[in-house]
Amino acid sequence: MLKWTTAPLRLLALAVPMGLALGLPAHAETTLSRQAPMDLSEAYQLALEQDPRLRAAQERLRAAGELRPQARALFLPEINLEGDAGRHWEKAEGTLSPLATDESSELYYNQWSAGVALTQPLFRMESFALREQARIIEDQAGLRYGQALQDILLRVSRAYFDVLLAQDTLATVDAELTAIDTELRRARRALEVGTGTITDVNDAQARYDLVQAQRLRAQNQLQIAREQLRRLIGRPVGQLAGLREDFVAQSPSPSDPEIWAERAERYNLEVQLAERELDLSREEIRQQRAGHAPRLDMVARYGTSYQSDTQFGGSLDGEQASVGVRVQMPLFAGGATRSRVREAQANRDASLQETLDARRQAGLQAESAYLNLVSNLQQIRALEQALRSVISTEESTQRGLEVGVRTTLDLLNIQRERFETERQLAEARYNYLLNYLDLQVAVGSGVDGASIDDVNFFLAGRQVPSGE
Repeated sequence: MLKWTTAPLRLLALAVPMGLALGLPAHAETTLSRQAPMDLSEAYQLALEQDPRLRAAQERLRAAGELRPQARALFLPEINLEGDAGRHWEKAEGTLSPLATDESSELYYNQWSAGVALTQPLFRMESFALREQARIIEDQAGLRYGQALQDILLRVSRAYFDVLLAQDTLATVDAELTAIDTELRRARRALEVGTGTITDVNDAQARYDLVQAQRLRAQNQLQIAREQLRRLIGRPVGQLAGLREDFVAQSPSPSDPEIWAERAERYNLEVQLAERELDLSREEIRQQRAGHAPRLDMVARYGTSYQSDTQFGGSLDGEQASVGVRVQMPLFAGGATRSRVREAQANRDASLQETLDARRQAGLQAESAYLNLVSNLQQIRALEQALRSVISTEESTQRGLEVGVRTTLDLLNIQRERFETERQLAEARYNYLLNYLDLQVAVGSGVDGASIDDVNFFLAGRQVPSGE
C-alpha cells in the first residue's frame, strides 16, 4: 500500500529534510531471489556507475575542492629564491676641480647575487573575498553534482517505466489478439453450421488484421524503450520487476500545493544555486572594492653578493639581511577600480533577479508536480472503476452473444475497450510514481536514491514478460 508520511528521507548533506516519503515497514525486505528480474534500484545503481554526466559533475566537484587550499595559500607566507648575474660597463667623464682638465674613466666588472626572500601577507582585503568565493564555488559544484544525481534518477525511472509500459502494451495487444482469434474461430464454426453470418467472420478478421499491425508497432516501441534503458545502465535489459498486484495509490500529504511550493522555493537545488550565485556576486563587489584598500606585508630577505674590480684587480663580497613591513596604498588607477565595482554591482542586481525567478519557477514546478500527482490519483481511481464496469459489460455481452441478442462485433468492441482501459490504467500508475519522483526533485530531494528505494518497494511483486 502506498503511504505518504512527513518523515525525512536519507539525503546528502546539501539536501534538505522532505515531508514527502513512501512509508515502508522498518523490516521490509525484497523477497526476490538472485534469479529475480532486475528492479528499479538495481537499474539506478548500474546507471550511477555508467553515466558520463554524473562522472563529469563528480570531477568538477573534485576540481572545485582545490579552490579552498588555493584561497588558504593567500594568507600563508611566500618564499622565493632570488638571484641575478651580469657583466657591467661604466664610463664617467668630468672634472674633479676647476683647475683640473677633463678626465674620463671606464670600468668593467662582473656582479652576481643570490638570496631568499619571504613575504608574509598581513592585510590584503581581497584575500578575504577570494576565500569566501572559493567556498561558494565549491558549494555550487556540490549542488550541481546533486542535480546530476537527480537527473540520472529521473532518466532511469522514466526509461524503466517506459519499458514496463511498452511491455504492458504488448501484453494487452497479445491478449486482445488471442481473444479476437478465439472469436474468429467461433464465428467461422458458426458460419459452417449455419448459425452464424459472414458479417461476423469479416468483422473478426478485420479486427484481427488491425491488431496484428498494432502488435508490430508495440514491438517496435518496446525495442526502443529497452535500448534507451540499456544505454543508461550499460548492460542488456532482461526481465524487469513490475508493479505489485496490491499496489494502491494514496493522496500526498500535506494536501496543500502552496506548502509544496514554499518548500521548493527554499530547498530546490536550482534555487540554492541561484542563491550561491548571488552570494558570489556580493563577494565580487567586496573583492573589487579592495582595490582602494592598502596592502600590508612583512618582507624578509637574506642573500650574498659578489662584485669584481677589473681596474684594480680586486673583488667585493657582501652579505645582506633585512626584515621590515611594506605598505602599498593605491591612489589612482585611471578610474578602473570604480568601474569594476560598478560592474560587480550590476552583476549582483542581475543575480538577485535570477534568484527571484528561480524561486518562482521552483514553486511552479513543485505545484505542477503535486497537481499532476493528484490528477494521476484521480485518474487511477476512475480507470479502476471503469475497468470493473467494462469487465461487467463484457460478461453481459458474452452472454448476449451466446443467446443471439449481441453480435461478434459488439463483443470485439467491448473487449477492445477493456484492453485499452487496462493499458491506460498501467500508464496512469507509472505516471503517478514518476510524478512522485518529480515532486521529490522539485523540493530538493532525490539526491541519494532513497526515493528510488521507496518506489522500488512496490515493484517486486510480479514479473513482467520481457517481450523477447
